[in-house]
Amino acid sequence: MDLSTISNKKNNYLILKGIRGRQFSHNVISIQCTVNDILKFLEINREVQRESDSNKISSISKYIQYGLDGNDIYFPPLIFSARGQGIYEEDEYEYRLSLDERLVILDGQHRIKAFDMLKKRLESRNDNKNLLKIKSFPLTIQIYENLTLDQERQLFTDVNSNASVVNNSLLIMYKQDDLYARLVKEIVYRHPTIPEELFETRLRNTRSKLMTAYTLYLVSLSLNDGGYNREHKKTINEKNFLAYKQNTEDFLTLLRKYAPVDAFDRDKYVIFYPNVMMAIAKYIHELQKKYPERDMEHFFEKVIGKVNWSHKNKQFSKLASSYNAQTKKYKFGVRGKTNRVISEFLLDIYQGRKK
Repeated sequence: MDLSTISNKKNNYLILKGIRGRQFSHNVISIQCTVNDILKFLEINREVQRESDSNKISSISKYIQYGLDGNDIYFPPLIFSARGQGIYEEDEYEYRLSLDERLVILDGQHRIKAFDMLKKRLESRNDNKNLLKIKSFPLTIQIYENLTLDQERQLFTDVNSNASVVNNSLLIMYKQDDLYARLVKEIVYRHPTIPEELFETRLRNTRSKLMTAYTLYLVSLSLNDGGYNREHKKTINEKNFLAYKQNTEDFLTLLRKYAPVDAFDRDKYVIFYPNVMMAIAKYIHELQKKYPERDMEHFFEKVIGKVNWSHKNKQFSKLASSYNAQTKKYKFGVRGKTNRVISEFLLDIYQGRKK
């Protein structure tokens, strides 16, 4: 049975093609429908659902946008509770909802809110091409027919205890139409001096490896284009790709060479903090523009190798986002600010200006 049949309205009913089965003594109807259909019958019940997380919605919306850009994206089924709404016609393989009936979502509210947010944004821009893609985006849903409120809560808890959002490092590793993403993948798999296992390509963060794939993306962007987020204007193209890649490979080699021997211990040193590495890349970018005839190692030797990168360096008190008196560690959590103040700090040292 092909579940991708587009739903239709008939006699004030929303008709969805689906198959009814049994899961753990409960009737479950499996359906494939569109985002636009789901927005019509969606209801969020606070007795079961948690408050929405705007950061999570934003993260998922980026993943959806990645799909709008032409890449394949995948979502697990959304789970609903019928609560007596709708009628399943066994002979017709149809689930019929009157247009005033609503299903309670048990798992997937952030995904749907991300779709709804993008839908409204595209409507405001009159982007009809992508708006049609969003409205017709196919999602698989499962509708439980006979759950009690306690069973709904239990199902929600069980599903979400092991759930995780696709992170930026995974997106970068699967992205197809971005030259910086291609650069990252080639460096991760074939850097001449850094083994693949020192790059984290699946998780959001790392404390034991050099950096994540997403951090490498931003470091290469900062180094070659002076930016610190993916929206920054990019000058990379097929003609300069190999030069940008070589520049980034050299940067990583020298970063490890001039970092403290035990720099992977983030409790001692800040040099391998993601935002600090981006700021060092920005420092190199500015000097390469100003002194194109000078070798990159000269910039590392003059400054990076001489800075005290430990948490004991009191100069960081004016540069860090915050300082934890209990752990005696600095935090560099604001990307834009860190990129600016740390790179300016390093440039001042190179130029001989007193800090």
